Amino acid sequence: MTVRSAEAVRELRDELAQVAGLPGAASGIVQHPDWLLFEVAWRGDIMAPYLVMVRDGQGKLIGYAPMLAYVHHARIHFGSRYLQVYRGRALRLLGEGVVAVPGQRNLVERQVADALLEDRQARVVRIQETALPNALASTMATGARRFSLVQSNMLDQLNWSITPQASLADYLAALGSKKRNDLSRRLRNVYKKLGDQAELRVFETPESVDEYAALMNQLYARSWHAAEQPVDWTLPTRVALFRQLAQDGRLLAHVLMQGERPVAYVHGYRLGGRYLLDDTGYDEEFAALGAGSALVFQAVQDVMARFPGETIDFGYGDNQYKRVLANRQAACGSLYLVRGASPLARFGLIAPLRGLYRWMHGRMRREQATNPA
Repeated sequence: MTVRSAEAVRELRDELAQVAGLPGAASGIVQHPDWLLFEVAWRGDIMAPYLVMVRDGQGKLIGYAPMLAYVHHARIHFGSRYLQVYRGRALRLLGEGVVAVPGQRNLVERQVADALLEDRQARVVRIQETALPNALASTMATGARRFSLVQSNMLDQLNWSITPQASLADYLAALGSKKRNDLSRRLRNVYKKLGDQAELRVFETPESVDEYAALMNQLYARSWHAAEQPVDWTLPTRVALFRQLAQDGRLLAHVLMQGERPVAYVHGYRLGGRYLLDDTGYDEEFAALGAGSALVFQAVQDVMARFPGETIDFGYGDNQYKRVLANRQAACGSLYLVRGASPLARFGLIAPLRGLYRWMHGRMRREQATNPA
């Protein structure tokens, strides 16, 4: 069954949320129905829901795949240029696969893949961030009307995480004394330099969301993120989403304050036994202080102390704090699933560009190693 209207998704919201909240079912908060409804409410003029649902023989929902239908502009960042690859209708999968408990995942993947294979209008499916290999993509790449798989990230990427820990004490012991003492010293120094007004604020209740959004608008505007990706944290649809997630115990945000001034933040979500550190940043005026990475360490400790046994997911991309704190890494990337003559021809440009980019990057790294500055 495929649902293509926001009204229908709203009617199914509780049923979908129940599946999303099961341990191991969802890859992240973006697969929760509240997030799908947020995307449509926020950008309903250009995006529509495309939700494939799978039920068992008794009619019980056992899994689903949340997607958005829109006109996609696929571009490749190559050097100082953006190269246009494709412009046309596409489906964007929210998360990296189907939402289903591990014991039913294979069945749900097969049925979701069959539904997409049978939809002749589905010619481009985008999976923006995923662990590799991707089981749903592999399933869709088989069959009579199969899709071709295109990996679009130019360089290899890693996803960093901390596997479930029995307790905070166990995790800190596993870090080793040198690393643990260094992290603790850095955190103490941040609070010392900020003075007596330094304070950690935790936002996780519906009543605290308005204040949190207002503080984030101040802080985010002073971070390096603002120039690359402006975000209005007080957008009514975003505030409504945070309030609903907080009501369900899904929102968990940490803000380091100096009196009334926000200094650094860690924005995260909890779902199905996994805490996702979705975003972190700091006021550029405090960059030399190391407040951002120190707050991440403090937030990780808070999550472990209060929710032992949850995976802590740092998401995709490399960063020094991830290397220091994580104990697991896995290959990840960006994928397109493509079929049809024109899309295949256009996305066929990516593989040679990716090969050339990787060769150029490798050559530059070798030259830097040979001739260090």
